[in-house]
Amino acid sequence: MTEKFSVSSNEETVTLGPGCFWSFDAVARRTSGITSSLVGVAGDHGPPPNYQDYERYGFNPQKFVEAVRLTFRPDEISFEEVLLLFFQSHDPTTPNQSGADHGTVYQSTVFYATEEQRTRSEEVMRQVRQELGRDIVTDLRPCQQFLGADPEQQDFYNKNRFEPYCRAVIEPKLRKLGLSAD
Repeated sequence: MTEKFSVSSNEETVTLGPGCFWSFDAVARRTSGITSSLVGVAGDHGPPPNYQDYERYGFNPQKFVEAVRLTFRPDEISFEEVLLLFFQSHDPTTPNQSGADHGTVYQSTVFYATEEQRTRSEEVMRQVRQELGRDIVTDLRPCQQFLGADPEQQDFYNKNRFEPYCRAVIEPKLRKLGLSAD
């Protein structure tokens, strides 16, 4: 299913591919100014897969990556602050990897919705490169398609806090970013 967000005039959306979507979803849900978070897959061309086929068989990962679509209030958190949170929540210097998960479906990606988002993303990416002192591998491409994942994938951390992945991967990330695990 292709998800459409209903966005009010004082909100903006952005779709980000942080590697594994579960971790960044937990981060987003604890960040003031972010009003909604939806996990799924995003891509920019080709026929859209359905999420069940992705779960079962995978699909062309050079076209689609795990992603989180966010709605946020720019008067509370700027687009640039959302991107900096994204870059702080994963390693943008390692291609096709999110922790122990490997594959192009985990490629760090910023999907822009407008030319303004593209320009602002380029500026933030230059800043991150400069601060890290090394190159980043994050892709920057238009978001032409987003497919929401199944309900059991949504808000995974809050539904599964005691799962080993949540305790070993997501909780330390939340602490590192100064966010409550509760």
